[in-house]
Amino acid sequence: MAIKALCLALTLACAVIAAPDTRIVGGTPTTIEDFPYIVALVYWYPGPGITIQRCVGGLISSWHVLTTSFCFTGAVLSNMEVRAGSTNSLSGGVVVTIREVIKHPDYQETPRVADIAVVVLESPLAITNTINILYLPPQSTYIPDGQSVKVVSWGFESEIGPQLETLKTINLKKVPLEDCQAAYAEKDTVVIDDPVICAAEEGDVGTCRGDSGAPMVIDQVVVGLSSYFQDCGTDDYPDVFTRIDRYTDWIISVATAQYRNGTTVRVKPVSY
Repeated sequence: MAIKALCLALTLACAVIAAPDTRIVGGTPTTIEDFPYIVALVYWYPGPGITIQRCVGGLISSWHVLTTSFCFTGAVLSNMEVRAGSTNSLSGGVVVTIREVIKHPDYQETPRVADIAVVVLESPLAITNTINILYLPPQSTYIPDGQSVKVVSWGFESEIGPQLETLKTINLKKVPLEDCQAAYAEKDTVVIDDPVICAAEEGDVGTCRGDSGAPMVIDQVVVGLSSYFQDCGTDDYPDVFTRIDRYTDWIISVATAQYRNGTTVRVKPVSY
């Protein structure tokens, strides 16, 4: 029995390592009723026979989830599903399969750039008190430095901690682009330029392993997607988010409604 338990633990650890990096650190527990737009992208590993929460996304219509292209690194699409309407990433709510993933044409993994994708669901999600949509910001929306933003996700509180299954939320502040560029000056794994937002907070707060695609929001408007981190929960390196307003027109162009039923993608100005 002890040997079986050890083997299972090692298998789970390997599966988690194989999943894209990023999970929330230092967050406050919350519920799906407060953030009904959040969805978990869960992945089935047929070898060890386990399912884990691999990435996160934000619902932007009944048919579409906004997340990162990085989420699908090495993934077999038929092994992935989307769970909506649940505080728990691995149970409850509504589970739907994925019809298609549309990655941004400029995406590259290393150095990370244009890390955004639109997931087309196989069937539409009905809007309820636990399932709802986020708005997109107008193209070229200005977000001032120091602006408070909220990030919602599931996951580890540290790089070596256990995988958590219930939602957490953190508050970060937008960091000046030049400060973020200075912090990452000697890193060649991510491009720190206009199409990203950097955010941080003092103390052990930030994204970590498994938060890839977690939405950064201001008043129900998704302004960023968790894309890259360097060392979990440290303010030495701000967390890097894909800047949504630089891609609003592209998102609208590819996120076309499949049928007449369901909500469509909507745009709303950001209120500070």
